Amino acid sequence: MSERMQWEQEQPRVLLVDDELGTIEMIGAMLDAQGFDVTLCCDVGEATRLISDESFAAVVSDVVFDGNDRGGEVLAASRSLSPDTVRILMTGYPVIEGAVSAIKHGAIDYLQKPVDPLILAATIRRALHERRVHPEQLVFQDLVNILSDMVAQTIERVDPYTAGHGERTRTYCRQIAQRFGLDVRTIERLELAAIAHDYGKIYLDDLNFLTKKGPLTAAEYKAVQRHPALGAQKLGTHPHLKDACQYVAEHHERWDGTGYPLRLKGKDISEAGRILCVVEVFDSISTRRSYKNPWDLDKCIDFFESQSGRAFEPEVLDIFLGLLHEYGHEWLAAPARDLAKAQARREESTLLR
Repeated sequence: MSERMQWEQEQPRVLLVDDELGTIEMIGAMLDAQGFDVTLCCDVGEATRLISDESFAAVVSDVVFDGNDRGGEVLAASRSLSPDTVRILMTGYPVIEGAVSAIKHGAIDYLQKPVDPLILAATIRRALHERRVHPEQLVFQDLVNILSDMVAQTIERVDPYTAGHGERTRTYCRQIAQRFGLDVRTIERLELAAIAHDYGKIYLDDLNFLTKKGPLTAAEYKAVQRHPALGAQKLGTHPHLKDACQYVAEHHERWDGTGYPLRLKGKDISEAGRILCVVEVFDSISTRRSYKNPWDLDKCIDFFESQSGRAFEPEVLDIFLGLLHEYGHEWLAAPARDLAKAQARREESTLLR
């Protein structure tokens, strides 16, 4: 029986892996009550054998077994033997380490212990619903929803100061692109790129720079410069994402050729990429970070006016500055508002657990 057929059954099969039997017995009982067919396992080797011999709609694994970080082995086996299976990591690690470990091991999400079985059940069902949709059937809004959720569950959980950064970037890019005269299809792909432009950061070897209080070292800055290409690579090969991946790869290029990673110059950068370059910088400098305060409106305007024909294309920048004069105070208030909303959601989630 194929996995896709298995998912269509009323009781999707779930493999729970944790060396604390009492923990997975409790979670398993709740998942069973929620309509899942649950298999429990306390050993990494046995879990790998089960994944090899049987079909599971979802594999949920702890990170640590007998003091060793072996949860990645379970997820790696699932990713290799059953690529379409939903993979979720349970972890007692802090937020940053938890997110990085989960994503690098191919998990679609991670949940911090103690895991609320109802939240786990909802996470599995959401992921299974997305998996049922054939890639060619995904429409723009499907991809927007998936990418928005993916970014919220990864990079914006690693660095709380970036809460809402992807969505704000998307909104500003759309407004500029419409005035710039881009066609609807290109604007859609630009919006996708705007949401996910920083996704590559989650695949860097060291993410401590995200919350570092101070400037990056030369070595850290060189490492950070890998994230546009990593993001474009890791977003996948869905046909709707081809152009979006190009724009993601370009979002740190500069009109005068001083950007990275390829030092593209002028019109070698796509029109959508040139727009994303401007907006990404604006939302970064206007947002409070661990190492700096947000810039005020006058400082932002002075900076961008000085960069016309240098870092940014004059025509794009003229449109952006017009919008900034009109909406600047509203835009500058948005990051703090989004951060407060994100903090409230995290507090609510903690209470639920």
